[in-house]
Amino acid sequence: MVTAPIEVQKSLTDTAEFPQFCTTALEFWRRNLLPSGERVILVEAMSQDIRVTLRNLTIANALRRFIPAKLVVFTGADDDWNEILWTFFDSEVLSAISRAYGAVDVIDIHELVDSRIADREPGDLHVAGKDLPVAGSGIEPAVLDEIVRATLCRVLKVARVTDEIRAGAKYAEVRRRSEQFSNIYDALFTGLDPVALVTSHVDYNHWGLAVETATRFNVPTVHVQSTGTFKAYALFPEKRRGAATFRAELTHQIGEFFEQYVWSNRDRLRSSAELTAWRVKGNWGRPAWWRGGAMAAIELQTPEDRLSLREHALTRFGFDPDKPVVAVFNHAISDAPRTNVEIFDDLAAWYEATANYATNRDDVNWLFIDHPNQDLYDSTGFFDSLKARHAGSPPVFLPSLELSKNVMWSLVDLGVTVRGSISNELPAFGIPAIQAGWSEWSQCGFTIVAEDAGDYWKRLDDSIESLLAGRPLITEEQIERARLWAWFYRSGADVSTQLVQPWEMGRTQQLLRAVSVSMRHVETDADPAFTAVRRMWARKDPFLTRIDMTMPPEEFALALGGVSEL
Repeated sequence: MVTAPIEVQKSLTDTAEFPQFCTTALEFWRRNLLPSGERVILVEAMSQDIRVTLRNLTIANALRRFIPAKLVVFTGADDDWNEILWTFFDSEVLSAISRAYGAVDVIDIHELVDSRIADREPGDLHVAGKDLPVAGSGIEPAVLDEIVRATLCRVLKVARVTDEIRAGAKYAEVRRRSEQFSNIYDALFTGLDPVALVTSHVDYNHWGLAVETATRFNVPTVHVQSTGTFKAYALFPEKRRGAATFRAELTHQIGEFFEQYVWSNRDRLRSSAELTAWRVKGNWGRPAWWRGGAMAAIELQTPEDRLSLREHALTRFGFDPDKPVVAVFNHAISDAPRTNVEIFDDLAAWYEATANYATNRDDVNWLFIDHPNQDLYDSTGFFDSLKARHAGSPPVFLPSLELSKNVMWSLVDLGVTVRGSISNELPAFGIPAIQAGWSEWSQCGFTIVAEDAGDYWKRLDDSIESLLAGRPLITEEQIERARLWAWFYRSGADVSTQLVQPWEMGRTQQLLRAVSVSMRHVETDADPAFTAVRRMWARKDPFLTRIDMTMPPEEFALALGGVSEL
């Protein structure tokens, strides 16, 4: 996530608006929650952006309206994350917000890790008035190894952990910290008996190990999203089927829910899905290939528009106008490896292997595109080095920001990716996409999902043969499914509530003022945030929904409102 300069955050917290907001929030939640019970809800506050923490705390307090529970928040950051991502992390600010939302304790978990590493005989934890003994963690060694590996990749911004890295001091440091994170999380879950874990991330050691502990302790995890207004995924122990990761579990559940409640209502949702597809053309909300402004706008309206621009683009990049174009979209190589199903050893290995494949297929035009935020995830110059390695061979390598979406959409006949958002966007506009791994929408029926490496190469071969023969690779049903997913992600699973303002409002005084006004002015009865959280919890749904998607058709149409037939 791209962060704003430090002065932006300071301007928000150093004004009179911030303490006034905290006072208002404290009074509001004091009057709108059940009395605290003995159990707790654990809430993560380890992002520098207060919008993230506000969302997490609102989810937790929505649960506390019908579950008696205390609020315990864990926060903090370490040197690694301050170096690669955070620019103005302020645990005091996050602690003040957490206290305003009713937290009985706020612990700096990074500080606890540091102190336990420094002290050879560390004592108990003191949390929420309890002494919690810290024993060894129950994590499986292979799972810990995988989380350490993913963390090292992200911290060092590399695609893979080599033997040299594994033998180095940084590996030992991250592993030591990861072991302590796991020990502390196990102690918290053992001694506090959590109702739920609420977190903004499910990856890497400081976030991911909390999720891993919650899974072993059969505690529901709510993964709050940093986009839209009020969005969250949830994994309940009762719904688990033994998949290796949080995301892999959810991919199945999301696909089943989509089939049963979204696709079955396609006739009622069609106009809404078409409106979303139109909005996606110039909107920066995710998933949207991480770009905004004029570069993101798609102005093509007709096949004739596309063909006219395509002729220009083919000439511009030296492509053969008589051959189809296959575009391979690089994923950020250190971005949470193995948090879902991937069929190659790592994200760079997939991209390298596909580039090698392309050198032996000159019957199509090849376009290899980097990730728009590549520099945030790669310290190795991977894309440029791969480009240099294949200089003079068929593939064309281009930074994605050198192509507007108009040009990209006019050129591409087949998209290839792992789990990037491009695999939703392309099918929504009639362009087929192959996935060499799982995303949250991989079971929704609009992409070509490879089962393993052999299947990937077969599907790539078959798809190219179909392009050359003029056979369609995508059906009208798949296009409609992709558009329905875009609607569901941006609308159906995005709850509008005045207690959480849209992400695009930013970290501004207006954000705090808007939430404060809502807390002072609007009664909580039937607030969409509370209704949606209670519905998700009662039904064990995999995400929040704006309306009850399980309603009978007549009621569904009435609840949807807008342009739809009764």
